[in-house]
Formats: sequence, structure tokens, C-alpha cells
Amino acid sequence: MFKYIKVVWRALPSIIHAYFSWIIRYSRHPEKYPLEVRFKKVQKLIIKVLKAFDLRIENEDLKEFYKTCKKDESYLFVCNHLGDIDPLLFIACAKRPITFVSKIENEKVILVGRIIRILNGDFMDRDDLRQSLQVMKSVENKLKSDVICDYMIFPEGTRNKNYKNETLLPYHHGTFRPAFKANRNIAIFGSFGAQRILSIKDNRPYYYVQIKLVEVIDKEKFANTTTVNLANEVMEKTKVVVDDLMKIDSRLMS
Repeated sequence: MFKYIKVVWRALPSIIHAYFSWIIRYSRHPEKYPLEVRFKKVQKLIIKVLKAFDLRIENEDLKEFYKTCKKDESYLFVCNHLGDIDPLLFIACAKRPITFVSKIENEKVILVGRIIRILNGDFMDRDDLRQSLQVMKSVENKLKSDVICDYMIFPEGTRNKNYKNETLLPYHHGTFRPAFKANRNIAIFGSFGAQRILSIKDNRPYYYVQIKLVEVIDKEKFANTTTVNLANEVMEKTKVVVDDLMKIDSRLMS
């Protein structure tokens, strides 16, 4: 509980100011403002919130990715999912706009829903196949767009709460279809540590989160594989990386 008192004390004034000065305005009419401007505003706020948690992000691989990635094409980002704060980590570390597919329940969450709309994100109803297919088509179109904005999907579909016994949940092959159809490269990441940050029971002076690049899959590979095979291959490679991150994490947090 002390953790949240500290976070409220440090970050709430900035959140309230942002909410009434630009979040409401940007979320109602995002099309009126350049994506780059909207993203920078969101990123600045999220960095303040993460600092309030005393969060330390080990993300050298992500920094290197941005140095070498194609500047004129958007990428599909794929990562395992351990905590609700996962999207914020990538926003905070990004060197250019990035957005997400979020569960439809978040659309009505007062701050989260508005932030996702500001970033041109999509809300998916996992119980509605037709709507889910429409969302994936939207992701495909955005990846094709001339507006450079990377798109992140968590292929497990939900947070993995049992990671100690099962490192990853099965990866849904549909996750990869937008990149296939848009002919865009896929950046695969593994992450560990986010599961602790929002836990009321976990009170530490600071938190570590690791983000590791697993592989960048070139779009040329799509001609020789299927989304099913790719999902299985990516899952196995990511599992190896996340297992290693778990071992490093035990040393970092001790």
C-alpha cells in the first residue's frame, strides 16, 4: 500500500494536469493533431509515472533495434505478456510512435481508454470473432500506412499469471497475420519483471524490468512459412530468452 501512496504523491498531479489540459482534447479528436505530437505527450507522462514506481528498465537491445531498423516502414512488435504495465514499458522506451491492440474492456477505463485512442490503438473483443478479424484488418492497414507507427500485439492474448510453471502461454498465430498481409517485418521481444510492479503485496525500493530482442523476422521469410509455423517457432525462441531473463532477474532483485 505504501507503494501506491508514493506513486500517487509523485505522479497524480502530473496525471490530473495532463488529463484536463490535453488528454481529453486529444482523445476526442486525435485526427486534428499529428501522431508524433500526441505520442511525445503520452510518452512524457508515462515516463513520469514509471519513475514514480522507481522502475529501472534494462533495454539495451531495444535501443540497438531503433538504431538499425528501417526508418521508412512500420514494424509489428510481438512480446510475451506478464503485467498490465507492459505496454507502458515500450512506450517509455520507444524512439518513434508505437501503439497497441488492447482488450475491449480497457475502452471504458477512464485514462487507459483515452490514451489508446490518442495513439490510434484498437480495442479487441476476444469473444467476438468478427470484431477481432476487423481489428486485425485495421492493424494491417495501419502497418501499410505511410504514417510510421509500430504496432504491438501480445500473442498470448492475456497476462501469464502462471509463468513460474509455464514460461509462456500459447502464441496465437493470428497475431502474425497483419504483418504477413501488410508485408512488414516483425520484431520479437522477450520481457520479464513487469508482473511485480502493480502488485499491492510487492513493496520494494525499486523494480527491474528486462526487455530483450529475440529476433527480427524479415518479411522475405513469409513466403516460406505459415502463421501457424511462425507462431510456434517464435514462441519456442522467446521461451529460451525469457527463461534466461528469469535467471538474471533473481540476481538483480536480490
